[in-house]
Amino acid sequence: MHKKIFPALILVLLFAASSYASSWINFPAEWDLGQAFAVSITSTADYSDPVITWLDRTINLSVENGGAGRISYGLLGSDVRNTKPGDYKILFEFTQAGQRYKASGNIKIKPREYPRENLRVSSKMVNPPKKELSRIKSEQKLVGAALRTMTTPRLWTTPPKPPLASMTSTSHYGFRRIYNGVPRTPHSGEDLRAANGTEVTAPFAGVVVLTGFHYYAGGSVYIDSGNGVITAFFHLKDILVKKGDKLAKGQLVARSGSTGRVTGPHLHYSLFLSGRAVDPIPLLSTSITQMLKLGTQSQVN
Repeated sequence: MHKKIFPALILVLLFAASSYASSWINFPAEWDLGQAFAVSITSTADYSDPVITWLDRTINLSVENGGAGRISYGLLGSDVRNTKPGDYKILFEFTQAGQRYKASGNIKIKPREYPRENLRVSSKMVNPPKKELSRIKSEQKLVGAALRTMTTPRLWTTPPKPPLASMTSTSHYGFRRIYNGVPRTPHSGEDLRAANGTEVTAPFAGVVVLTGFHYYAGGSVYIDSGNGVITAFFHLKDILVKKGDKLAKGQLVARSGSTGRVTGPHLHYSLFLSGRAVDPIPLLSTSITQMLKLGTQSQVN
């Protein structure tokens, strides 16, 4: 009888020992408005279904080897158009050994000054013709659906590859024009100098989720790279990909132009994190690992 019970007891003890884990979350205590920041979940044992809730969006993360054993990376941010400075809650969740763990904290989004310019222009340059309003509304719905895309696994790696061989900015993220005394929405991306026909490449690996020639943005491409990371290019002359295409990092996507509501050829480059347009330029010179060093790590279990 003892020979039957003793092996079973050993198995129970081994299972209990192997299921023990320590897990941590990492996020910054404060960050500037409009700028991307990094978060992570790490653990000494495997876990599943990691998600983060931030600014009313639920972000699905991937689980990978790394950190103390297993890790989930996330890129998040706030939007100069839709977010005000203040304290915002962030919630982490994951399942481990049959238990759902939850941990939360607060991130202070600090104000940041972006440049402004006052201009006097003809009213037709400010407001679109009434006949175009239906088209604009339809295109906004398509873009909104694309920006709600939430997929795994993680296809993005940092730093991203610059979309142009030569990166010279002509209008920065957050820049706001005031036409005839009326403030317009802040610029949601970076305008880059690019002659007609300049090659545009993918900053991250990903899947094309939307293409088209839109009233404001002209020739447009939206690329989903997983975990809510989406890049977009506007005012393109030639679109060389289609919805559903899988792209490698650095792959040719389009050629720049002057389509849409523009006064000359250039490339508009946007980075959306869970639907929030953030400044895409700082990420070109850093990595997820370097960004996480600016956060604070807290133990969950």
